[in-house]
Amino acid sequence: MADSIIQLTAADAAALQAISQETFQDTLGAYNLDEDMNWYIDHELSKERLQEQLQNANSFFYFLKKDDQIVGYLKLNINAAQSVDQGADALEVERIYVRQAYKRLGYGRQLMDYAIKRAYQLDKKVVWLGVWEYNHAAQKFYAALGFTEFADHLFKLGNARQRDILMKKVINK
Repeated sequence: MADSIIQLTAADAAALQAISQETFQDTLGAYNLDEDMNWYIDHELSKERLQEQLQNANSFFYFLKKDDQIVGYLKLNINAAQSVDQGADALEVERIYVRQAYKRLGYGRQLMDYAIKRAYQLDKKVVWLGVWEYNHAAQKFYAALGFTEFADHLFKLGNARQRDILMKKVINK
């Protein structure tokens, strides 16, 4: 397993941008038009946009590290930072990405376990996330961890409108 999970600050924006762009492209690039991917990377994963998010008191970013290498990252949101308001008792896993070389080695599970731990620490009752309707591997992964589908919403990727399935897990205190 990874050696550490560290919370990021605004000073980590450049490293966050690098892994965000890399993992987003690796995960979705083959399934989307280049212009839509480029728009999202240039706008939503710009250093300036990530710095804004890092400074939001209701958003939390974490790096998962192994042997001082960034394996993956996690973005959690509460309260008004949630991309779809699920109430004060909810924690959103907005982003959970593992670098290609580290996939299927348990790191995604380690990140999700950490997200649930943070939900307990923040006194949340529900952990939820959105997953692209065609990302069946991720849907199976979340279902195996106890997440169930409860709604959907549209996700803007450049000019493309895509459907995300919303999944949640109720956590017991």
